[in-house]
Formats: sequence, C-alpha cells, structure tokens
Amino acid sequence: MKKKCPVVLSVGLALVTGCTSGPAVPVDQNYPGSNGMSTTAPSNSMAPTRIVARLAGQPITMEQLQRPLLEGYGLVMLLNFVQLEYVKQQAIKENITVSPQEIKAELDLALSRRFAEADKSEYEQYLNLYLQQTHTSRIEFDTAVETNAYLRKLAEPTARAQINDATLQEAFRQLYGETVQVRHIQVGNMQEIIEAKRKLAAGEPFEQVAKEMSRNARTAELGGELPPFSRQAFGYPQAFKDAAFALKEGEVSEAVEAQGAYHLIKLEKRFAPKAVKFEDVKDSLREDLLSRLVEAQMQVLKEQVAHDVIRTLIIEDPTLQKQYEAKIHQSDQQITNRNEIKEQFERERAKILQSATQPTTGPALPSAPVAPEVARPPASMTR
Repeated sequence: MKKKCPVVLSVGLALVTGCTSGPAVPVDQNYPGSNGMSTTAPSNSMAPTRIVARLAGQPITMEQLQRPLLEGYGLVMLLNFVQLEYVKQQAIKENITVSPQEIKAELDLALSRRFAEADKSEYEQYLNLYLQQTHTSRIEFDTAVETNAYLRKLAEPTARAQINDATLQEAFRQLYGETVQVRHIQVGNMQEIIEAKRKLAAGEPFEQVAKEMSRNARTAELGGELPPFSRQAFGYPQAFKDAAFALKEGEVSEAVEAQGAYHLIKLEKRFAPKAVKFEDVKDSLREDLLSRLVEAQMQVLKEQVAHDVIRTLIIEDPTLQKQYEAKIHQSDQQITNRNEIKEQFERERAKILQSATQPTTGPALPSAPVAPEVARPPASMTR
C-alpha cells in the first residue's frame, strides 16, 4: 500500500508534500540554497538541510525557522489556504476562471467598502493600519480577497438565474411605488393596548407613549418611528402593512396583532409613487438586484465551503493537528455555552408567557446587504 504523504505548510504558503518508500537516499552535498549559497546535508538525510542565515558562523536552518512559524501561524495560514484551494477546485468544475484583474477588482471593492470615507489614495495607508489593529498579516488578507473573488464568480450564475421581469417589477414597486411612514407602539397583551389608548385619549403625544410603553427597544427610543416602506417591503408582517396603508394621515389604528405582538400604528405621512418609468430604470434595477443577490449567494457559498472543508480536511502534521483539535474544542465549548444561554432564555421566556407579559420583537427593519468579510476567513470555519 502506498504510504500517505504528510502535509507541511511552508513559509511561502505553498503546501509542500513529500514521502518516500524504501531506505533514505543520500543527497548531493552541495545543494544550492535560495540565496545562491550551497548548503550541506547529512548523507543519511532524505532532503538537504537548507541554511537561511548564519549567526557568528553558526547556521540557522529552514527547519529551525519553520517550526516556530508553524506553531505560531500554521493553522491560520492552513485554513486560509485550504479554503482558497477548495473554491479554486469548484471553479475548475464549473469551467470558471478568475483573472488577476478580477482579483484586483475584488481588492478595490473590499477597500472601498471598508474605508468608504477615505480618499482612494489613502487606502493602502488605512489598510496597513487596519491589519496592525486586527493582527492580520497581509498574506492572510490577500488570500481572503482572492477567495472572495472566486466566490463572487461562482455566485454570479445562480444570482443571474433569479432575475427576471417579475423580480424586476417587484424591485421597481419597492423602490418607486407608494410608501408610508408610521410610528408604532408595540406591547405584549391587550391590557397594555388599553392602557396605551387611555394615555393617547388623555392627550399624551403618540411618540411619548411609544417611548414609555413600547416593548420594541429599537424603535421606542425613536418615538416608535419607522422608515418609509412600501406594500412590497420585506421584513414587515403583512397584517402590519395592511393596517398602515389603510390609515389616513394622523390616524391611529385599532390593535393590530402580528407575530405574537400587539401594535398601535399611527400614519405620519403617505408618499405617492415616484414619477419614474420602469423602462427608464430597468437596467439600474437589474444591476442593483444582481449585486444584492450575488452578495447573498456568496454568504451561502462561504458557509458551504466552511462546512465541506471541516468535513473533509485531514491534517497529518502533529503540530497543526494539535492546534486544530484545540480550535474545534474551543468552538464546541462556545456552542455549548450558547446553548446553555439559549436554554436559560427559554426558561425565562416560559415564565414570562405564564404571566402574559411576554416582550416581543416588532417588524424587522430592512437592512442593506453586508459587505463580505475579507479578513480572517478561518473564523467562520469553527462557528
């Protein structure tokens, strides 16, 4: 049976594999080193000893240099490297190529998102500062950027397939259709609805009652105010949207039950559809929608890559294996701790439900897609 080759991570991020069968073969005693100097290897060694430096005539070998680097940074570099290799393999299967220009474009995109307020000429300076603050090496950052470039190219076909006239019309209605802006008071039961209505009837401003009584901490501090939204907006319960659009400006709704909570909704302002023709903005809508769908698909692929790498990765170097096992144990412990917190939360939630005063969350606010994280991708692999 053929002997498996152990994997060793070299300083230059290349994976060096090597194995032999049978007795060791003597090597050339004058093996040329990378600096042009000859190095000497024992005749019974499988490979020459490569001298990288000398101190007062004493040689410093590559093995001496590699071992502490492997112990200090080996696992991080390995996980970066295998993720990149994995997406490259997937790209080959899909007949997808990524050019140096596309990798450069991914770098420019990452920098423009991370340092949006800076001038382009300052990106390199800001990046160096960022890398220092996050204790990230430039090779880690560049490897993650290249990985993202492959992920983007892999995500595009799936994202494009989701775009058709129907999805574009939907995006058009969301962006240019009629919208409303409302305030809401969110409570946990009808007794609190009655109390809120009593305060409103007594002349207390709607926003003041929202600050005092609303259980939605995110909007309560804003006096219950929500940003304008359309009938097609995502993240709002349908009953909530129906009630909001049925109101006249200044009018307050009756109690609206949505997703286990009760709401009083006040219509602040109604905005007429924008005078824009679909055909005039169709191309820009397509670009924007494609960008958002690609970002979403990239996140899906990242999770899949992390899962597949963990499932298939076999580490044969003892030092890296020990680090990897420790990392997995740490991750498992974090998951256990999170589960314990969740269980405790569920117990407290049950108590609250029994007293009919359950605090609930309100309509989620739509959020812009988050730019893909390009630094330290291994973090996602142990979550």
